[in-house]
Amino acid sequence: MFHSSFHNRDRLTVARRFCILSIAFLLIGQTLASSPLVTSKYSSTTSLPFMINILALGILFGLLMYTLLLAIFTKERMFIYFAIIMILLTILQTFATYETFIFQLTYNRVTLITHLLFITFLLFFEDLFALSNHEKKLSKINKISIYVIALFTLFFLIMKTLILESSHFSSLLNFIRELFVFYTNILFIYTIIKAMKWMKKEAILLLIAFIPPALLTSINAMNIFPFMHNAEKVVQFMMQYNQPIGLSLQAILFSLAIGNRYNTVRLERQESILENNRIAQLDTEKTNFFMDMNHELRNPITIILGTTQQLRKGKFGDSISHNDHLLQTIERNSIRLLKQTSHILRLGKPQSQVSLDRFLVATFLSSIVNELMAISLEKNITLTCIIDKTVDDVVLSMALVDFETVVNNLISNALKFSPSGASICVEATIKASGDLTIIVRDTGIGISDERQKLIFDRYNSRQGDHLYLQTGLGLTLVKSIMEGYLGDVALQSTEGIGSSFTLTFPSHMISHHFSHDNVIRNKESIITNIYKHELMFDEHNRTLIDATYPEDTEHTIMVVEDNDDMRTYITSVLMEKYNVISVSSATQALEELKKMDVHIIVSDIMMEEMDGHAFLQALKQLPLEEPIPLIFLTARDCEEEKIKSLKEGAIRYLTKPFSPEMLLAIIENSIQHDTLLIHSKMQKIKKEVDTILERDNSSRGKNKTYSDSDLLNQFISFTGFSKREQQVFSLIIEGKSDKEIAILLDLSVKTIANHNQRIYHKANVNSRYELLSKVYALR
Repeated sequence: MFHSSFHNRDRLTVARRFCILSIAFLLIGQTLASSPLVTSKYSSTTSLPFMINILALGILFGLLMYTLLLAIFTKERMFIYFAIIMILLTILQTFATYETFIFQLTYNRVTLITHLLFITFLLFFEDLFALSNHEKKLSKINKISIYVIALFTLFFLIMKTLILESSHFSSLLNFIRELFVFYTNILFIYTIIKAMKWMKKEAILLLIAFIPPALLTSINAMNIFPFMHNAEKVVQFMMQYNQPIGLSLQAILFSLAIGNRYNTVRLERQESILENNRIAQLDTEKTNFFMDMNHELRNPITIILGTTQQLRKGKFGDSISHNDHLLQTIERNSIRLLKQTSHILRLGKPQSQVSLDRFLVATFLSSIVNELMAISLEKNITLTCIIDKTVDDVVLSMALVDFETVVNNLISNALKFSPSGASICVEATIKASGDLTIIVRDTGIGISDERQKLIFDRYNSRQGDHLYLQTGLGLTLVKSIMEGYLGDVALQSTEGIGSSFTLTFPSHMISHHFSHDNVIRNKESIITNIYKHELMFDEHNRTLIDATYPEDTEHTIMVVEDNDDMRTYITSVLMEKYNVISVSSATQALEELKKMDVHIIVSDIMMEEMDGHAFLQALKQLPLEEPIPLIFLTARDCEEEKIKSLKEGAIRYLTKPFSPEMLLAIIENSIQHDTLLIHSKMQKIKKEVDTILERDNSSRGKNKTYSDSDLLNQFISFTGFSKREQQVFSLIIEGKSDKEIAILLDLSVKTIANHNQRIYHKANVNSRYELLSKVYALR
């Protein structure tokens, strides 16, 4: 934010502030010139050389303050390095203006500052130009140069303190020092020129800033060119004003270059953050998509594998007729699996790899509708097809399988989500623009405005609170195919009234049929058969299996599953050992739980209207005598989902495909655990009550004791139990389970459960534990 505010100031404001700062430094410089700690190099503070130097010092100091603030607030290395450069340049310019400024700047000190400046420049270029990424060899040379300059500077300073200034070795050191000045300037210019390949604007600014003052300083320092002696006045004039003007120009151009570079870097970082966020969101959406597709694929696989195992075991006999409903289940789910995998493959296929067919639209559209007519009659839905005369001879250039896919998807969706008595109309016409439109209009349940925004989304989760939910890739595939041909699919829907899907095929795909045209006239529709078989469902077989329960078990299992075939399969696994209540939704399950006792619930997670997590929370709110254990049986094979489910209170989390033996073992283990827990609680209550009674009897004395039978008779008389209820009550007091009581009295477990409810009601208690506590409290 701070840096942005700096760079958003217009140039006039910045220039005005530099002028004010420069004037201020001019006044300060004149004041300092009269101070005993400061000695000017010039005899007069009004002379032109002094004015130019003090103005340059003001510019450098202003840029130094500006750069220091940027370095502090942005914490960017390029600003930190440049701030160090500005500090060193300001020091050099200060002593170019003043002979003494608190202390004197000796030759050795100048050498130290200059070589520190070279090292900082090399570090600055390394970061600014990202040399290690673009020019690794040059980056290596610069790094070596940093060490060489640092070592020579240390050697130079040590030797200067040890040897005489007038010696030949000292002159040699001075010459080598000037060689380093020339070498570093050439290295700087070479680095800038190389950087033009990938950073042109900033490199040009730096090159303009570097060449004039750097070359002049190096040439003058070397003092080896003859023309310098012939034009001594010119050289003297240039060198007099080279440092103040050159350093000021360098600082300004460097600031522009580094500011421009930082803005570019900041923009790239922002784009990188946005891109990373987009990729993260896309990754999340893809994960959700594959999780949902996992559900769509695992369900039919689970049913096919489980049903095949039942066939192998001969569970329903050996004849084909006895196993026909199992074979139909396998066939139906194999078709569902085929459709889903076909959708996935087509969705990932580039349009360039699709081969085009030429076919009569009217012929194949009528064929698709006729194939699905039997399904509509079975569902008591009116299905009609209206083809305008303008479409009779229209030939469509499109992959026939794509045409069948988009049309079948829309019609099958309308059949799925239209109630009995509804109507579906398929209309085809040519618009004035020459485009072909096919409209699938239904009077079904409609789609909410919120769902309409997501209905074509590839990564849209199928979970929600509405009946019209996208499952699989149907509508996503329709949109993808149509966009591949530069066509369009549009939706208009009103919740509770109906929906209308419009396919628009652009005019470039349309031609008219002539007798010599080579067009496809008739072809067996595999795609339509897939959709037709998926819509079929044998209600008789499902009801027959769901209605079969054993009578010799006291435990009831509830299966909550919205997929009919899956629900039937799970029921068939459990029905041999337990009473099974199967429901198709969580809402229905909650209603049934208010009417009957259930020992364990086996539930899916991904369900319409209310998912498994919401169902588990609603289950906890029911006024039940004891919490009902819940097992999640789902296709969502996700570690986070498992942890979430177990934290919410599910006792186990099984993924599809599952082992029937594993499911039965988990249920049996849970029941045994509950039985042991009940027995343990009863024993604990008995011990606590016996302890209380012993204390009570000792306090009453010998003359006030009653037998247990007298107390029970009093309780029975008070509550008005029937003879059968008295028998059941006595056995409850003895600690017998419902199954044991049923065996002793030769009754069914369900009958005993009914007696229990009447006993609880008459005793004004809610559970067996409350009943026992109430009885023992009377002793």
